[in-house]
Amino acid sequence: MNVLGIIFSVCIFLLSIRLLRSLLYRTVYLRKIYRNITPLSISWIPFVGNFHQIRKGGVTYYKLVLRLSSEAQQQTKGIFCIWYALLPIVFLSSHNGLEKFINHSKQLSKSANYELLHPWLKTGLLTSNNEKWRNRRRLITPSFHDNQLLKNFMSIFNEQAQVLVERFVRLAKEKTLHQLYPYISACTLDIITEAATGTKAEAQSSDSRNDFVQATLRISEIITKRIRTPWLWPAIIFDNSSYGREQKHFLQILHGFSHKVIEDRIKSFDPQEMHTDDHRKRLVFLDCLIAQMQQEKLTLDDIQEEVDTFMFEGHDTTATAVTFFCYLMGHHPDVQKKVQEELDSIFGDDHERECTMDDIQKMTYLDCAIKESLRLLPPVAMIGREAQEDFYHHGQLIPKGAIVNIVISAIHRDPSVYPNPDEFDPSRFAENSVINEQRSPFAFIPFSAGSRNCIGQRFANLEERVVLSTLLRRFSFRSTQTVDELGLLNLLLLRTENPILMSIEARY
Repeated sequence: MNVLGIIFSVCIFLLSIRLLRSLLYRTVYLRKIYRNITPLSISWIPFVGNFHQIRKGGVTYYKLVLRLSSEAQQQTKGIFCIWYALLPIVFLSSHNGLEKFINHSKQLSKSANYELLHPWLKTGLLTSNNEKWRNRRRLITPSFHDNQLLKNFMSIFNEQAQVLVERFVRLAKEKTLHQLYPYISACTLDIITEAATGTKAEAQSSDSRNDFVQATLRISEIITKRIRTPWLWPAIIFDNSSYGREQKHFLQILHGFSHKVIEDRIKSFDPQEMHTDDHRKRLVFLDCLIAQMQQEKLTLDDIQEEVDTFMFEGHDTTATAVTFFCYLMGHHPDVQKKVQEELDSIFGDDHERECTMDDIQKMTYLDCAIKESLRLLPPVAMIGREAQEDFYHHGQLIPKGAIVNIVISAIHRDPSVYPNPDEFDPSRFAENSVINEQRSPFAFIPFSAGSRNCIGQRFANLEERVVLSTLLRRFSFRSTQTVDELGLLNLLLLRTENPILMSIEARY
């Protein structure tokens, strides 16, 4: 080895020692700070922390988080900590005190885990931080709050919901159990693709499993596996692993799809239509982005990452919510009957009529049932932030740089807010309900809360109500699997280890 090689090796060694000392010093400092909120005993083996207790991940990990959340709620503070080797993760599981953090103007940055989404979503609205996020949110928000634009999407919701009905008619004739998620997911993919880009994906008309849907599911699994496997965090290791190679393959499918629809829309885009009411029905979300590009406020790459974000958040979250709702209807025939009676009073014997905005205003019980479904089984079960400055939560210091996970699914099951929290009871959300009147707005946050709440929640709310009212006018669902038999786990979205199987019965 030459002299330069020796000098280089010595420098690397000294830097490694310095880095290790710094890491150990910070770990000792943080363990002292968090000593009163760590409910799990930390391993005596160096660098392990709680990793030996959470290494299995999946269903076991999700149950552990819910159990610790419940214990933290009983202690009234709603806070606990889990150590990923030398990295502590703080969990907030109660609405008490949550507003001070989640709604703080300086606490809007997503946690480092979201960087693992960058190969897929880049730094779009979901994953960006600081000034980029503020600028992007300001540019995009008007599109999602355009009442006329949202009203015009009703025809898309109705059309695709009717296609789903036709598919369910065939399933109902088979008199057996079915996994409904793939059918529902194809429906929501068709909806978001047409509403966001003006392109018909025709996922429902395909007899085979849709490549986009399957790619989305598998990418979610891979990213979640990587989040819980620290040695896969470095890109150089992950990219050369089997997971990295598989992710690259599926990203080609996802990015290829979105890139094509953007190219096609740009070719047909007419900026005059943005200012002509007579043509307003032809506008989609992508038109608003292209208009911003022509004003040099967005680039083509900016549009690509936002479209990828729309496609993920706008199709998969809604598909999960609709599937869980049907599952809960199948478990609670009394609630399902009340929902159907309300729909029959609105639509009468006309089972084919499209759902209108006026109809939705009358669906008060369906609205309560949907909210109760989102309370028990929220598609987004946890969200992560990185503390941008020191803050105190019930007297506990959370230092700048800390990763903070907000456990939405646990907040929704806080017995101090929801008596008998595991029961499915839509009356909790009735307008005259005491619980509904007294509940903190931060005790029910299926779309997150504060400045970084879901920008598309009005779109999603309309879509769910149209699709579900269309389905429940025509069908009844039956399910026998318990939640434990399904095995809940958090894979970016709330998933089940085992398929949700239901029977479908035609009402007419």
